[in-house]
Amino acid sequence: MASNTRITCFDARLLRGLVGTTVTTYDLVSDDASVVPRKHWVITKKLIERAAPMTDHDVKMGRGSAKTVGKFLCHAAEDPSQEAFMRIYQQIPLTGTEDADHDTLARQAVAPGVCGEFEAFKRLQSAGCGAVPRFLGHAESTQGDNDLLPGGYIRYLVWEKVPGSL
Repeated sequence: MASNTRITCFDARLLRGLVGTTVTTYDLVSDDASVVPRKHWVITKKLIERAAPMTDHDVKMGRGSAKTVGKFLCHAAEDPSQEAFMRIYQQIPLTGTEDADHDTLARQAVAPGVCGEFEAFKRLQSAGCGAVPRFLGHAESTQGDNDLLPGGYIRYLVWEKVPGSL
């Protein structure tokens, strides 16, 4: 990121270079706790991204973590005809610290909070709701030393692309 660059709600260029990337997700539940069903998804197109910048004060007031959220089109690696949507939540540096050194950035890393979208999918699916797209998988990982926020979270959610959806 360039020097003195500030992240704004309209900055939609933080999740870059992901087209062609494969993400491994896991099912909501498994009948056998020793077997974790998983699926591989290939990102094919970025649809939208919106950053949610926060200051240190915002975080201390309980407003969550600074993050960027992107929606992508993807397909199952095993079956390219199975298209789906993927949402990626990635923690970003606090406003004013974008150009800070590695250690300062790494101290900002937090465990991801509860994801309302994920919780809604879990509840709707477990209740057998057929009025929403099927939830297809999720994953969480930690950013590497050269990512936006070393040690920060990355969360992936995948749901089916139904006819007529954008």
